Amino acid sequence: MTLEQRCLHLVAISEIEALQEKILVELCDFCGAQSAALWVSGERVGLRLRAWRGLIDRGVLPELVDPSLVQGQPWRAGNALLVPLVTEAGDLQGLVQLGDSLSGEFAEALTSPLRVLGQFGAAALKTALRFVQLQRQGLRDRDTGAYTLSYFTDYATKEIYKARRYGRAFSLLTFSLDNLPQIRARVGHDSVRQAQQIVLRVISQIIRDSDVVARATEQEFHVLLPETDFFGGLMFLRRALAAVHDEPDARALEAKVPFGLTGGAATFPRDGDDFDELLVCCRQRMEERRGSLHAHLRLEPLPFWDELELLLGSSKSPKLPETPGEPSRRGKVADVLFDELQTEVARDLLREPMARGLVYLGGPVVKSELPIVRALEHAPPDFAPRVYAIGRRADLSEHHALTPVFLEGDERLNRHEFLIWLGDGSAYALLQRRGRGATWGFHTSDPTLVEGLVSKLQAEYDLQPY
Repeated sequence: MTLEQRCLHLVAISEIEALQEKILVELCDFCGAQSAALWVSGERVGLRLRAWRGLIDRGVLPELVDPSLVQGQPWRAGNALLVPLVTEAGDLQGLVQLGDSLSGEFAEALTSPLRVLGQFGAAALKTALRFVQLQRQGLRDRDTGAYTLSYFTDYATKEIYKARRYGRAFSLLTFSLDNLPQIRARVGHDSVRQAQQIVLRVISQIIRDSDVVARATEQEFHVLLPETDFFGGLMFLRRALAAVHDEPDARALEAKVPFGLTGGAATFPRDGDDFDELLVCCRQRMEERRGSLHAHLRLEPLPFWDELELLLGSSKSPKLPETPGEPSRRGKVADVLFDELQTEVARDLLREPMARGLVYLGGPVVKSELPIVRALEHAPPDFAPRVYAIGRRADLSEHHALTPVFLEGDERLNRHEFLIWLGDGSAYALLQRRGRGATWGFHTSDPTLVEGLVSKLQAEYDLQPY
């Protein structure tokens, strides 16, 4: 097949997924490469990995490539040949990495024709991406600007195919305006539309180019986050709810009638193998949020230490309300429980050191003798969870797997200790107050309550929120 024919094959394809595969096929076939990977522009963060084939090890491929590192013509990097996909006008649309040459190495004579193939591939990608944008513009809900449910389900079907083919994860989120009937009854239909538009506008401001938001019903909206694991979906959910809460228009409307905004997240393939299963899981998690102790006690307005004291209470405090699902208890706890839990949490983190998560340990001092500090000495260099130890400085200045946060003047940490853990499918918190005769504690595995504690702790001490 001639070079011209290969170029024509590329520009004849307008469907983005098929084109990405075809670019790799044509370049591999042309230069005798047995492996290839493709990064494509279109994301706010740079070139993102979109496809790969052959003998390549997915684990060594970076998810993102900085466009500033891409040269203007094909170049070598070790045994690999890198081909930029650049239009004649100089627009960078993608990058292809070719490897494992059948002849042992790539000949110098390939540079010029690969540059031509790269130009045609770039032009085809630019057209296909533009086609996707135009297709989306014609499939938006007239009232809210969100995509229609038919487009969303079609997009989700394609995402499931890609996730299965490449072993990727993606997350589905569902948001519900639970109080929409009350908004309509008390302040009118225009306020209903305003509430919908506020939520969609805020979410649209924080999503990536590849994320899709759709209106399912008057009350319900879906968000699909490609290449996002469960922890990433959970962080997006927290961020979206917080962003809506902080929106001035939302605050003004909520002063009249609360939105009742609830969200739930599910991830492929851990929570379901198709769209319907993921949607059922999202709705189940929304129900869990509505039934959480966080909602029953109306804890949202309280800052961290006020919430901690309310949850701890005392032996004379009223009994905690019964809630379905995850248990929460308070009462006397063994003095050794705090240390034992640190060791157990560290052990669990080390079982899956690449699984993302957040752990916050608070107490009077941050010292090298803390069980979690000792246990994480064996953490690998690429340890993914973020672990923070909060308290006065003792003999620990730094740690490769743990971040000390030194607070010298906060007297509340002298009597209180806490361990809060939020991970991929894990949620637990132990709050305790040491006394003369006994230690009084509160512990919970309620995910919504734990998320709330994490958010408020981060706000209290200006810790990184996501």
